[in-house]
Order: sequence, then structure tokens, then C-alpha cells
Amino acid sequence: MRLASKLSLVWLMALCATGPASARPAAAHMKLERVVMLYRHGVRAPLQGEAEESLAHEAWPVWSTPESRMTPHGKAGMRLLGVYDRLWLTKEGLLPPSGCATTAQVDIWANKEERTITSATALAEGLAPGCAVPVGHLAADAHDPLFEPIEAQAVPYDPAAALSSFKTAFGSADKLMARHRQAVRTLENILDCRHTHPACDLASVPGDVKIGADGRGIDLTGPIATTSGTAEVFILQYIEGLPLDQVGWGRASPARLSEISRLHGLLFDVYVRSPYMAPRIAGPMGRRILDTLTADNAPPVTLLVGHDNNIAALAALVGVDFHIDSYGYQDMPVGGAIGFEVLKSQKTGKRYVRVIYQAQTLDQLRTLTPLDLQHPPVVQTLRMKTCTVNGQALCPLKRFTSLMNDRMRLED
Repeated sequence: MRLASKLSLVWLMALCATGPASARPAAAHMKLERVVMLYRHGVRAPLQGEAEESLAHEAWPVWSTPESRMTPHGKAGMRLLGVYDRLWLTKEGLLPPSGCATTAQVDIWANKEERTITSATALAEGLAPGCAVPVGHLAADAHDPLFEPIEAQAVPYDPAAALSSFKTAFGSADKLMARHRQAVRTLENILDCRHTHPACDLASVPGDVKIGADGRGIDLTGPIATTSGTAEVFILQYIEGLPLDQVGWGRASPARLSEISRLHGLLFDVYVRSPYMAPRIAGPMGRRILDTLTADNAPPVTLLVGHDNNIAALAALVGVDFHIDSYGYQDMPVGGAIGFEVLKSQKTGKRYVRVIYQAQTLDQLRTLTPLDLQHPPVVQTLRMKTCTVNGQALCPLKRFTSLMNDRMRLED
């Protein structure tokens, strides 16, 4: 393909940004035609049992918001993202500069959980203030196959095959943990767990991944299981804006949170990133995104709001890695989104897909920093491992379609 002779070096260089960026990369001679964003919900109260509370000798902070539900702070953070998206998408011509967007221009769909619906509603309020933009979702007692395909029985699933795929991809839980023992030590220091456990040595506890007792899934034991949720709770304390002496009892600095964030991300290597699991967890979502990117009558803006496992699986399916500023490698920022943009060359008429990750930093979310085009969230352009243009971070739309169809195909 003689693409280099047809596209200017200027915009090719602009598209090559693959690390954390403070602004959305420009694309001269390219027009943004369509975008699909899959968000993780905003700040919520901790889940019951998420942290290993017995390891700490001090009392844990009490949240005023019921467990698992979106906090008012979290809703405000999502609204700020909606405001930024409105500015960005209006500048690109995908939203009208005044008045309310129609359902033909914006489609918003959320999972059935309270925190995802509230996040989507807050995004809509920021994206279209004063407008009644509908947020679609299923009933609370339903399993949405876009977000919960295994629970919805939308895909075949064999726990033995899932376990085998994990072992082939990652070896074992202990091998996966081996390079992250210092992060576990940092978590131990935050917990100060030697006061309650004189032999506190979480990193040395053997880990195991096996088929669950009920035969319907896989179970994880050991340091990843112990530390993942605990690390996430400390991050939630910080971004919720709790007083610093309540964030890991004053021992969880932003640098320490960034380090232990990787422990949360490791959980998804076990459950969703293997070659067997990624197309099952993300396949229906991938199909929805691909159909939206390629359909003639699809709205230019589609926002989907789900969970961290949805993003982790989708990134693995597409073949992109990410490391967002202030978070650990491959950990999904709260309120962040993986995005898919269709760009059309004004010189050749060809269309390309660019994959991005957009998220607030820990401090932006903690302080509810207003966002605009001069003060954006982090926007990272992601390079697909098997599809680039002269090494740059975009993929021809036809090639992207073919790759995704292959990766979403499940064996009988």
C-alpha cells in the first residue's frame, strides 16, 4: 500500500502519539466522522467484601453512600467528562453548536446497574445540558448480553477451557504475581498489617487458579485475589475526595496508589484477558461497536457505559495495551473510556479506525477539576499490535473490520 505518498507527513506524525497525552492528537487532512466510547462507571462506594478489612488494625472509613452505588462526587466527575466530550465533539462537527442533539446524533446505552445508569445520565447532562437525551438500559433483573454475555448465556462458556487458556497465556497465578511483589509490599505498608498479622507476608502466599466448586467458573486464591480489591478501595478513597488521613489512614500517597493500581489490573489477566475469555466477555460489545462504526445510518456519537472488565476484555480483543497517567499498567481508570474513532482522509476518501483511551487522572477526579479543550483529561492514542499504517496508530476500516470479525469468531 502506497499510503505514505498520499498522506502528509504532518498528520502521520500527529497520529503517532501512543503515550499519555495532555491533548487530543490532531489529524490534518482527516475528518472525524464517528466515535464510539465505552466508559467505566464513575466513583462508587466499595463493594461488600471488596477489601480485606481484617488485615488492618485500624477502622476503615465509613462511606455515606450505600455499597456499590455511585457517589455524588462520582456523578459530578462523570458530568465533567460529558462537558469535555461536548466541547470536543462540537469542535469536530459531530454535535450541533447550539440546541439539543437528536437521537439520530447521539445514542447512550448503559448496563442495568445503578452506578452505570447514573454515570450515563451524568454524561448526558454534561454532553447536552438542558436536553432530555435518553439513556437506554435493560431492567434491573435482566442480564444485558453487551455487558454480561456469560450470565446472559449469549456465548458458549467452558470453565475448563477458560482455565487452560489462562495457563497457556500467563502460566500461573504465581508467575503472574512474580514481578509485582514490591507493589504487594507497598500495600502491606499501607495496611500496616503486621499489627494484626505478625507474619504478614502477602506476596509469599501461594496463588492458585482452578475451576470453582460449583463447576461453573474459575476461582482465584492467593495474593492477587487478596490485594486487587483492597488496592481498588484505597484508590476509591482518594478519588472520592476523602480527607488524606482517611486515604489508607494517611499512608496511601498518590505515588503509592499508582504503584498498587497494577495489582487491581492483574485480576483481569486472570478473568478476562486470555484468548479464550476476551472474545466471550467482549465479543457482543465488539460486534455492537463494529456495526456502529460501519453502518450507514448509525449516529455519529455512541456512548456505552459499563464496567472495568468490559474495557479490559475489549482492549485485549482489539489488541491494544494502555497505561494511563497516575494509574498502573493495564488498570482501567474510574470513569475512563476506550474509544473508537472513524477518520476519513480528505485526500483519498479512505477511512481509518483510531483507538483511544480517555480518562481523568487521580487528582483531576479527586479535585473535580473542570475540563475543557485547554484543560483536557488524559487522551492516549493506542496502537493495535497487528494493524498500523507505516507503524502509526491507525488501522484501515476494512482491515479493522476483518480483524475484529476473526477475533470475535468463537469455536463450536
